[in-house]
Amino acid sequence: MSYVAAISPLVDALPLDQIEDLRSRRELASLLQGADVGLALFDDQFDLVVCNPQYRKLMGFRDEEARVGAHLADLIMLSAGRETAARGGVKQSIDSAIDSLRAGRSQTVPHASPEGRPIEIVRRVIASGMIVETVRERLEAPRGATAVSFDHIAEAARAMMVHALDVMADGFALFDPMDRLIVFNSRYVEFHNVAPELVRAGMSYASLVSETVRRGGFDIGTASEAEFLAAHHARHRTSAAPTEIRRADGLWFQISERVMNDGCVVILVSDITRIKQRELDLVTLSNQLHARNTQFDAALNNMAQGLCLFDADARLLAANKRYLDMHGYSADVVKPGIRRQEIVRHSLERGRISQEEAERALGYIAETIREPKRFTIKQRYADGRVIAIMSEPMETGGAVATYTDVTESERHALELREYTLKLERSNRDLEEFAYVASHDLQEPLRKIEAFGDRLAKRYGPTLPEDGQMFIDRMQNAAGRMRRLIGDLLSYSRVMTKANPRREISLDAVLADVLGDLQVRIDEVGAEIRVASLPSIDADPVQMGQLFQNLLSNALKFVRPGVPPVIDITAEVVQSVGAVDTPLRAYVITIRDNGIGFDNKYKEQIFKIFQRLHGRMEYEGTGVGLATVRKIVERHHGAIDCDGRPGEGATFIVTLPIGVPASERADAA
Repeated sequence: MSYVAAISPLVDALPLDQIEDLRSRRELASLLQGADVGLALFDDQFDLVVCNPQYRKLMGFRDEEARVGAHLADLIMLSAGRETAARGGVKQSIDSAIDSLRAGRSQTVPHASPEGRPIEIVRRVIASGMIVETVRERLEAPRGATAVSFDHIAEAARAMMVHALDVMADGFALFDPMDRLIVFNSRYVEFHNVAPELVRAGMSYASLVSETVRRGGFDIGTASEAEFLAAHHARHRTSAAPTEIRRADGLWFQISERVMNDGCVVILVSDITRIKQRELDLVTLSNQLHARNTQFDAALNNMAQGLCLFDADARLLAANKRYLDMHGYSADVVKPGIRRQEIVRHSLERGRISQEEAERALGYIAETIREPKRFTIKQRYADGRVIAIMSEPMETGGAVATYTDVTESERHALELREYTLKLERSNRDLEEFAYVASHDLQEPLRKIEAFGDRLAKRYGPTLPEDGQMFIDRMQNAAGRMRRLIGDLLSYSRVMTKANPRREISLDAVLADVLGDLQVRIDEVGAEIRVASLPSIDADPVQMGQLFQNLLSNALKFVRPGVPPVIDITAEVVQSVGAVDTPLRAYVITIRDNGIGFDNKYKEQIFKIFQRLHGRMEYEGTGVGLATVRKIVERHHGAIDCDGRPGEGATFIVTLPIGVPASERADAA
C-alpha cells in the first residue's frame, strides 16, 4: 500500500497547490514507507492518526480495522483476541495500559504476529501528548535503528506532517466520524478568532463553533446565537457547496467540507476578504452606474429636443422619448439596430415626408457614412412642421443627431422677411417720393421767387408800407422753402444717389469743407483745431456732407461774446459691437464750446424736422443732423452726442475700418 493511501484522508485530502513545502511531504512519505518497523501515531485521545503498512502487517490488522480514528484500546482488544492463548482479564489489562499512557509512562509489550513470530510493541508518550507505537520482530535487532530512533522517526514524521499543514495558505482541520477534532493547523485556529488554547484535539465540532460564537468571534448579524448555531450546524456534513461566514473583525472566510468514506470530515477555511471586497466594489460601481444611467435616461427623456445615437454603420444605438413623440414613431419599430436609412423610408411610407425630402436626407446620410462630417438640414413634414436636424460625428465613430421643432421660428422668420421686404419697398417709395417731390417743387418755387422779385422791383416804390412788408415776407418764406427742399433732397439722396465707397483722405475732405465755410468762420472769429485724420473707405460726397452739417451747427450755435473753438480729433478703437462692423474702427470727435444742449434731447436732435430752437433764434430746417445720422448708418457706423447747456456739445462718429463684406458682395 502506498503512503498516500496509508495516511488518507489526512494528506490525500489536502490540495497539492496549497502545500508549500512539497519536499517535506516527499520526505515524510519516504520515511514512513521505507521504515523496517511498524509505526503508528495516536493523538492525545488515543485515536489513530496515521500508520504505515509494516504496522498493519506485523499487527495483523486489515485496512478497515487500522483506520484513521480507530481507538488504541479497540486495536489492543482486537490483537489480544487473536492470540492463541487467550488470557483472562483482558479488558482490565487494556484499561491499565491506557491509564499508564495517560500518566505519561512508556510501555513495552511482547506479542505475537499472525504468523506466530514473536514481536515487541513499544508505546511512548511524546512531548505533544501524542502516542507513538513501534512494532518490531524480537528475533533480530532492528537494522540501523534503536527503539529510541524509532520514536525520533515517528516524531519527525509527525513534525513534518504538522509543518506541511501549517505552511498551507488555508485553515485545515480533520474531524473523526464522531465529529471530534483530530488534526488542525494554525490557520484554522486563527480563523476562530478566539484564544488559541481553546482549540484543542478531541473537542467536538459543535462545542468549538458554539464557544467561538459565545466569545463573539463571528458576526451573526441580527440572528440570535441559537438561530445562528442551528443554521450553521444544519449545513455541517450536508452541504456540498462551500459556505461563507463573516468574522466579527470584518474578514470573510469560505468553508469547504469533504466527508471521507470512513466518516471523517476534512474542513478547509479560505480567507476571501479580498474577493468579497472586490464583489462589494463591483456592486457599488454597478449601483453608481445604474444611478448615472437612471439620471442620464431622465435627462435624455426630458430634453426639449429629440436625440439619437448612431454607430459607424448608421445603426441606431439609442433614442429618447422626445424623438419618438416628435416623429410619431413606435418604440417597437424604431428601436436599437434599425438603420438610419430605414427610419427615413419608414417616414416616407407613412406619408410624413415627401419623396424629395426623403432623397435629400438619404443623400446626407450616405455622405456622412463615406466621410464622417457635420451636416444640418431643415426637413419639412406633410403636416406643415419644420424639423431642424443637426448631425455631429463622434470621435469613437458614428454620430449624434438632434432634432428640433423650428416650425414657429420658421414662421416668424418668414413673417420677418416679408415685413422687411415691405419696409424696404416702403422706404424706397418714400425716398423716391421725397426726391421727386423736392425736385418737382423746385420749378413752382423758382416762379414764386422770380415773380416776387419782379413785383418788388416794378411796383415796390408805389406800394404802401404793409404791401412792401408782404412781399418781403413772401420772399423770405420762399427762401426758407428752397433751403428746406434742398436739405430734403440731400437727405433722400443719401440712399438713392449714393456713390460707391472707396479709399479717401478725410484730411482732404475736411480741407474742402473748411474752404466752403471760410466766410462764416471769419464772421464769427472761430478757431478750428484739427488733428491728423485717417484715410477710410467711404463715399467722399457724403463725408463732405457729414463734416459740412456738423461744422455748420458748431458755427451757428455759438455763445454771444465767446469766440467759437472747435476741436476735431480721431483715434482707432476696437469693435463697438455692431453685427456687420469689423473688429477695429475709427472714432472721430467734433467738440465745440457753444451753447450746448440738455442730453434728454439727444435723440430728438437726430430726427428729421426736429429743432430745439425757434427759427427767429437760429436759422435751419431740422434736416441736417438727420442727414448726418443717415450717412453714418449707410457706412455701417454709429453716431452719438453729449451736450452741456452753456458749455458746448460733442459729436462722436464711429466708422468701421474697411468695407463690410455684405457691402462688397452687394457691390459685386
